Amino acid sequence: MPELVLGQVTGWTPPTDRGLGEARRDYALGDGLVHLTWPSTPGVQALEERGRQVGWTEVYDGLGNWIALVGGHPVADAADSELLLSANPTDALTLLRLALDRGLGDQ
Repeated sequence: MPELVLGQVTGWTPPTDRGLGEARRDYALGDGLVHLTWPSTPGVQALEERGRQVGWTEVYDGLGNWIALVGGHPVADAADSELLLSANPTDALTLLRLALDRGLGDQ
């Protein structure tokens, strides 16, 4: 796994601020994290900790790639600052959790 950094802010609006309706909350992740999904918007998911959104993932492009974001910053490879894209929502969520575990949300 590459060393992770946060890329340049995207300007994308966090899903909790988009008016997507009531999120489904799943408490099965552990570590105090709550997984949020929106039935009407399957291309977006988020993580909450202590009632505060700490990051989200969403479909990045028309090829089905997913991006992980922390505070509006995409997770990137520290070696070349290239965005790290995931092939599916499960991998994107894993990348987001890894970034948070490495303290990227604390910057």
